[in-house]
Amino acid sequence: MNKYDKEYDAFQIFEQIRTQEETVQQPAPSPGRDRISWKEDPFYEIEYDADGGWSGGAGNQGNGSAGQEYVVAPDQIDMPPRDEVRELFNRMRDIARESRHLNFSSSRFYDQRTQQENAKIFYRQGMFMEDFEDSYEKIVPYSSYFPNYQMMGYDQLRTYFTWRTRVRQGDITNISLSYAFLYIYELLNNIGVDSPREGLDKLMFFWEAFREYDKSVDKYVVKWLKDYHVYYGMEESFRAFAEENQLLSQYPALSEEEENFDLYCGLSKYDIRKSSFYTEERQDLVQRCFFHTLERLRSLFLEKSRSLDDLIFVPTRNMAVWTPFQGALFYPAGNLPDRRVVLSRREIYLCSHGYWTFSVMITADSGKRLLAYVMKQMESVLRKLTNFKYRLSANSNILSPVMADELRKAGISLEQAVTDAVKEFYREETRTVVKIHPGALEKIREEAYATQEKLIVPEDMTGDGMPVNICREIPGTEEHREETGKAGAGQGLAQEETSSSVFFQESQPQAGDIWQELWAALTETERKALQLIQQGGTDLKTFSDERDIMLEVLIDGINEKAVDFVGDSLLDQEAAVYDDYIVQVKGMVEEI
Repeated sequence: MNKYDKEYDAFQIFEQIRTQEETVQQPAPSPGRDRISWKEDPFYEIEYDADGGWSGGAGNQGNGSAGQEYVVAPDQIDMPPRDEVRELFNRMRDIARESRHLNFSSSRFYDQRTQQENAKIFYRQGMFMEDFEDSYEKIVPYSSYFPNYQMMGYDQLRTYFTWRTRVRQGDITNISLSYAFLYIYELLNNIGVDSPREGLDKLMFFWEAFREYDKSVDKYVVKWLKDYHVYYGMEESFRAFAEENQLLSQYPALSEEEENFDLYCGLSKYDIRKSSFYTEERQDLVQRCFFHTLERLRSLFLEKSRSLDDLIFVPTRNMAVWTPFQGALFYPAGNLPDRRVVLSRREIYLCSHGYWTFSVMITADSGKRLLAYVMKQMESVLRKLTNFKYRLSANSNILSPVMADELRKAGISLEQAVTDAVKEFYREETRTVVKIHPGALEKIREEAYATQEKLIVPEDMTGDGMPVNICREIPGTEEHREETGKAGAGQGLAQEETSSSVFFQESQPQAGDIWQELWAALTETERKALQLIQQGGTDLKTFSDERDIMLEVLIDGINEKAVDFVGDSLLDQEAAVYDDYIVQVKGMVEEI
């Protein structure tokens, strides 16, 4: 026997049993007892004992001799106590007997049909044991290529499910690598999770922890993560996921091609790199403006139930068959909706009636024309905003008739969408941000209080005997003292009335001009938000979600512009107007 024969001894047992059964005369069955044949039960469970021997399960009893039966008198049987866990494992194993194709013999182990049957049985058994928890004291090692429940002995099963119980509780410890892959197979099949999102989170959590013990899982998990996004249609883009988890280096095609400015310029009918506007000083500005515009267009098309990438890129005609999670026991359970998944500029996956195909990407002529119009219109707006000496116009006739009709049916004005995106980018690009440390702002307010006290005019009496306090209004203070009466002649003060009090200020340009400038600087969304706040009783969080902007970002945007013009924030983190500016904001919203 050479070393290769020795390696596969465990699998050859089946062939030896099958050969013996075919050649040896079988004894007659005992009265009242049915004889189990290979045809009736195609699978034999094998359990290894401490001495290295084995005992046949399911179809055989005793020392492993095939085709022999042993009848024991009832009074000679020492009945062991009932083992409910073993009974559960037996019911799990019964699932395998429903399939006539199951065979783990080495001669057929890599057969595609056999592997598919094994994956199906693994999935059904996994769902059967989905909620099982165990607490076994022993730790029995396990090593197998394509590990599965059916080929595991009693102690190995109890070891695995005890370890899995702790893993699900967040306690990931080192164990035989085959157990780790078995758990990964479960997650790929969404066994033990409520959603693909939860399955992906658990897979990432487990991988990051277990790779500290054995990094050999890396090369498998890395490729299965990509398959996971394609197969389950995760909402976030795979590039965003890879970037967030610092995995871009694992996917060279994704990192090299995705969002590559030169790639888009090479595809477009209009190459902006050859424009006189595209100088060394402006190229960074142009590139960032393009990608900002591209993202805004993708969001707009998505709102209209369209895909911008689908209009630009199309697959080649010859599609190759794609099998998800190659190298794992995976069964495609459930009905998947037909869909197209664009993973990168080089990869597109199509699912039709549960059948997956794969292809690289090409760009149709209509897609090239669409890119050309977007780039040219973007440059035209940028030239105006930067006061470039030469103007440029983008003619929508460059779009193909079919593309123009598609956009019209979708209710998309490409010219307006590009213009708005470029203006938004340039406004943010040129915005001056003044940051004030909260501690410094508090100190300024304390000093303002002290100054206010010094400016208070001593109490005097009017002709009718009423007291009057005259003070100057201090910008930035949290409250103003109420005044009654009239200012004395010759004091150079101007009177300003509000709904709640009368203030006296030094003669100066009207503050209303500043609030008008602030109002003009706000975006339409920010203006609407202030109007809703002024009206009261409106859920601003719902409003911000409808506009696809985080509430915190919306509040910060308003406050940053307010700091630029009036020197202070208007809103607190609960989106309420500070008491100092309630009157001014009301006047700005209702009168301007």
